[in-house]
Amino acid sequence: MNILRRYLTFFTLSTIFCAVVYINTNQNEITNPKDTRAAELKIEKHFTKKKCEQVAQKQEKHTNITILRGINHAKFVSDLPDEPTILIEGKNIPKVLGKHLIEEEFPARFTEERLNYEHKLQVNPITGTIPLEEKELELKQALAAPKANYSEEKFAGFFAYRGPSNFGGRTRSLVFDAGDITGNTILAGGVSGGVFRTTNGGTSWTMVSDLNDRHNVTAIAQDPRPGFNNIWYYATGESAGNSASESGAFYLGFGVFQSTDNGLSWTQMSFPLANIETTFDRRFDLISRVQVHPTTGDLLVAALGRIYRFDASASNWITELTAVGGFNTAHFTDVVVTPGGRVYAVFSGVTPAATEGVWTSNDATGIGAGTWSRIATNGAPGAWNQTGRGVLAIAPSNPDILYVLYESAGSTPSPGDCDIWRWNQLTTTWTSFAAKIPDEPGGSAGNDPFNTQGGYDMAVSVKPDDQNFVVIGSTNAYKITDITSDPEFLRIGGYDGPSTFAIWNNGGGVEHHPDVHTLVFDPNNTNLLYSGTDGGVHRTINVNAATVGWVNLSNNYDTYQFYHVNMHPATGNNAVIGGAQDNGTMAGGTALGFPDNTTQSRVFSGDGAACAISNADPCLPFFMSTQNGNMVRDCPTFATITPGGSTSQFVTYFHLDPVGSNTIYYAGRGTAYRTNNATTVTTGTWNNLGTLPGTDFIQSYATTGGAYSAATSQLYIGGDEGHIFRLSDPRGAPNLGSLIDITPPGATVGFPSVVKGLAVHPTNPDIVLATYSNYGIPSIFLTTNATAGTPTWTLVEGNLSGHSVRSAAIAEVAGNIIYFVGTAKGLYSNQNPGVDNWLQEGSATVGYALVTDLKYRHSDLQLLIGTHGNGMYSATVDNIALPIQMISFEGECSNAQISIHWQTASENDNDYFSVERSIHGINYEVIGIVDGAGNSTSIHDYGFKDRNPFSQNTEGYFYRIKQTDHNGVYRRSASIYISSSCKMVEANLTISPNPSSGLFLVNSNLNIL
Repeated sequence: MNILRRYLTFFTLSTIFCAVVYINTNQNEITNPKDTRAAELKIEKHFTKKKCEQVAQKQEKHTNITILRGINHAKFVSDLPDEPTILIEGKNIPKVLGKHLIEEEFPARFTEERLNYEHKLQVNPITGTIPLEEKELELKQALAAPKANYSEEKFAGFFAYRGPSNFGGRTRSLVFDAGDITGNTILAGGVSGGVFRTTNGGTSWTMVSDLNDRHNVTAIAQDPRPGFNNIWYYATGESAGNSASESGAFYLGFGVFQSTDNGLSWTQMSFPLANIETTFDRRFDLISRVQVHPTTGDLLVAALGRIYRFDASASNWITELTAVGGFNTAHFTDVVVTPGGRVYAVFSGVTPAATEGVWTSNDATGIGAGTWSRIATNGAPGAWNQTGRGVLAIAPSNPDILYVLYESAGSTPSPGDCDIWRWNQLTTTWTSFAAKIPDEPGGSAGNDPFNTQGGYDMAVSVKPDDQNFVVIGSTNAYKITDITSDPEFLRIGGYDGPSTFAIWNNGGGVEHHPDVHTLVFDPNNTNLLYSGTDGGVHRTINVNAATVGWVNLSNNYDTYQFYHVNMHPATGNNAVIGGAQDNGTMAGGTALGFPDNTTQSRVFSGDGAACAISNADPCLPFFMSTQNGNMVRDCPTFATITPGGSTSQFVTYFHLDPVGSNTIYYAGRGTAYRTNNATTVTTGTWNNLGTLPGTDFIQSYATTGGAYSAATSQLYIGGDEGHIFRLSDPRGAPNLGSLIDITPPGATVGFPSVVKGLAVHPTNPDIVLATYSNYGIPSIFLTTNATAGTPTWTLVEGNLSGHSVRSAAIAEVAGNIIYFVGTAKGLYSNQNPGVDNWLQEGSATVGYALVTDLKYRHSDLQLLIGTHGNGMYSATVDNIALPIQMISFEGECSNAQISIHWQTASENDNDYFSVERSIHGINYEVIGIVDGAGNSTSIHDYGFKDRNPFSQNTEGYFYRIKQTDHNGVYRRSASIYISSSCKMVEANLTISPNPSSGLFLVNSNLNIL
């Protein structure tokens, strides 16, 4: 079938506004946290903080005035003194006003709504805040969890990456390796994906940051000094826009990491002021830029309202510039350094007047206190009017030239939300080019004129061989060939035009995604411009062309952010689908006509949400959804099928029952809708089943497996106030009148307490696993009598008690039940929850990525894993637990011999271990026997030495451990590979067909076959 079908493309962009909310001074009257009746809401659509404050000052009779800033669009917080109910960044919205205010009263502001959605999933329902100690506990527990990949103790087999290998996610930094004159070595930072490195110009990428590290990369820099190019840094902490935000408004970082081997491996640096980066308590939590001084090697860090310098010679942190007073996430800074050592810094226009604007230091030997002077601030030069974030760029061909792009009031002369100025250090003069900010005829708000969405997407760069050739980025990308003489910047990427939200696909190239975060020229070929956007990495064909075309470089740049994933319901079918943040709905699989199982195609636009593939019609209908409720079906004919009269949360949710593939349950906030004719349903033919008891909004559905039966089939429903409901005969029930509340007695109820994961055993409707995503509350419950009048639930969170648990699945293999949960820190499995520890699955692949969704197909034991930052994976659940709990399995070589080490935490009826070796990872030989401990609950260390192995093979070996019980039953560990250079890696091998009596194919992550 031809997957490259064309679909409607649409986006709805928001306007920038501030909201002044008048809250009843007697807050005790607000008994329901989702009740907005006690609040009078007035929205003023303006661009500036000043105007918002003016509105507030006019209402002095109200003693409780709250300014809700636009988290990603307006970028400010209130500075009004002594206001008792100021809500900074919406942190207290669930406690004071509740979700209805955000989701119903405000206009559609998608960047902010993504954050509110994520905040709701995490916030402690009792305190109204995210318990920071819980996030610290979550990280510690993730690091301490037993790693299932050390042995076949894991319950999921080899984790196959499912893509999209040809698309990328949000990218805020791109840096060319100065040591590679070909320009082929580049490092890129995926905000939710980590640091990636290419050595072939983007033909392929390799993730080089540790899977155990924070993935929220915002800035990368290389030491430019000759002989020091092997030193790199990357910084973390995005204060604008991350949809996997660890708070309601920003994504906390974990400081700065350093590499001394040219970006291949990384070590976390110390923090200034001994900061612990699990709480928003330091300016260092959120970093927008890092640069390395070209003469000293000192590291400059642009943090919130402060410029830090790490003194490379003394190994200590120094504060260079600081905004006076407190700080908040609106206090953006930026920093750049000229080849001669002059440093420029810009402070946000919302920082105190004593600090805002542009500063410079001319001390080329180490900067140092007292060498800074301010060269621009509001009113000096006269037309300078900075109201928010600013970004900087030096002209490589003339380091005396500095460009500054900053958020302005959107007034004359700039037609957009920014002004652009040029500083000449030689003449110490400023020139304004604000009037050349793009404003195309017939523009649509948010698209045209120039719009950075409150500084969320904002970039400026200068062509290396021409100081007058400038490119700027916002929602779109623009260029001006000669800023001194050309009338206006011209669009070269993003949206296709000023009055449409179709994606740019011109100039003989491919689509170029909007939301531009970085623009970088190839220093070795100045006609090539690279971009980092919400859609990954792209390169121009020729930036000088009248109509600029782009090349997609997101090849195995695994940074996609999925909300929901799904698979074809038929046995053996490898078709998959996923809804992604700001990247629509993706589909892939060779069953859909793709050349491999990692290539995908965008089949629908918008913010992708719930999705499914039906098997009830020969055309294989795709069911897809976008933000705030819209739902479509692509065949037999394309149709919008959103239930008439329904309303939805931001990340639209529905569930296609894979049994029969023709029944869908749609979540209309608190109202459930059903159709038993999915392939023909229209907006007006859904069954409105009614509203849940109480005030829960539906967050999850789960249906029983096997053939449908009115007597035994069940629908389980999870809400956002902690309740779980059961509906019998869900396809036949006329309404929710027979709904039964089966909420675990130990669960926390009240908004928000989100039942994010619900899973039913594939053949037993009594076995149900439920997970709660909020921190600070019990998170994983299991019942084995779910159909009883009052089910008995057991809390089984165990060693995951500190985790935000987002998804669940239950599998059965050869009579063994295996439970899976996806968390904000990876994927875990357990065969005996409540007794045994949860094991981390896929530590070498999935790692600590946020696992948003799990789908399981029992007919062929397929598990699909959706992550928010590293794409999707699949695995076959085909292993049974070893009677040992293995902690580690590793090897090392020295003095021409290889030593194998492994460690167990417990053993049950363990007779002995066989050490097995293979050259190609196919045929293994036993090279040693090591006795086991029999039965033990203590830690045991084991070892074996392979003496003089390289006399037979000079390349390296695969090793694995075979464990045998006293009754002769045996199982094998995963393999490791030890090269002759003494490097150890986990060896991922697949052999197909398996078993085979003839030819077979071996796929490996190692280039050794």
